[in-house]
Amino acid sequence: MTASDLLVWHDFFGLVAEVGATLAGLLFIGLTISLQHALEAPGYLARAFAALFLQLEMLLIGLFGVVPGQSATVLGLEFMAVGLALFGGIAVFARNFPECDRSHVLGSKGPRRFRTMLTIVATFSPVMAGAWLVAGWQGAPYWLIPAEIASLYLSIGNAWVFAVEIPTRDHERLKALAGE
Repeated sequence: MTASDLLVWHDFFGLVAEVGATLAGLLFIGLTISLQHALEAPGYLARAFAALFLQLEMLLIGLFGVVPGQSATVLGLEFMAVGLALFGGIAVFARNFPECDRSHVLGSKGPRRFRTMLTIVATFSPVMAGAWLVAGWQGAPYWLIPAEIASLYLSIGNAWVFAVEIPTRDHERLKALAGE
């Protein structure tokens, strides 16, 4: 795959970078709204970190993809480095801030496993895309699409949890305590 072959992906990479930056901002707003709860339940911190890192991944993939004249080999190596580094960062953070009973919004085993599976797809799909770019396969960038979908799903879902679900449940809990 040549640099000119990658040019057809320019708009995709630009859009991915824009969406990554926009959703990172939305996540910061949602996290700010629920900061006290996130600090009380370490599992929320791991979710916030993972969602933000996945948006960083989207942003980096988009930025690397729009660098003019870059070889497919260099781009492939960048994709591989980003996917592996962010998977490692997310895994280390999740180990240090595991989900607990206090992370009551979607904190059961089923949703946790689903989030883990999506995180693996989101971080290892760019690794596969990178490996295929280095190998010269024309269809390599298509491996980025599952990563973007998984990243979007996790980030939008976590933004909803932080901005709406946690404050709503907290409000309902306080109403119940007050006997309303």
